[in-house]
Amino acid sequence: MKTLLSLSLVVCMCFFSASGFGETDTLLIQNNIPEWVKPVLEKSEMAQKHQILTDFNPFYFEADFTGDGQVDIAFFVENKIDKTKGVMIINNVKNLVYVIGCGTATDMGTSFSWTKRWFIYRNKYIMNDGNKKKISLKLPAIQLIRSETNSLVIYWTGKKYKTFLQQS
Repeated sequence: MKTLLSLSLVVCMCFFSASGFGETDTLLIQNNIPEWVKPVLEKSEMAQKHQILTDFNPFYFEADFTGDGQVDIAFFVENKIDKTKGVMIINNVKNLVYVIGCGTATDMGTSFSWTKRWFIYRNKYIMNDGNKKKISLKLPAIQLIRSETNSLVIYWTGKKYKTFLQQS
């Protein structure tokens, strides 16, 4: 009985160790991302500088963020050097990698470590009750939630990604 219990414990430890339980899970990422993304992640210097995080469910989003008719992909990432957090978006058509945050200034700082949840934002407008600013959106965007009254929306302008602080 002791031998069986010990064997079960060893098997469980190996399973959790191999699956990266409690850490960023490379196997989970490789088994779940679309095939077209894998060579981009391997070849891009920008992608190599960032670690994909699996803290959120889902750990990536797919949508046509740029309006080119193809589904792009977005990951929540961490800069491997300074540990700042942000969003990495990969364009499916051009295989371009964009990183927002991760040490680069945005409307809510240089790191998105404050993010509690994230969503695809599909509303037609982004509004800020604080200063009555309103932006029209033609494409899906990414919304990072900080609190019930604060969020950051990342959207494509047609040429680049921008951020908008949304407060209510």
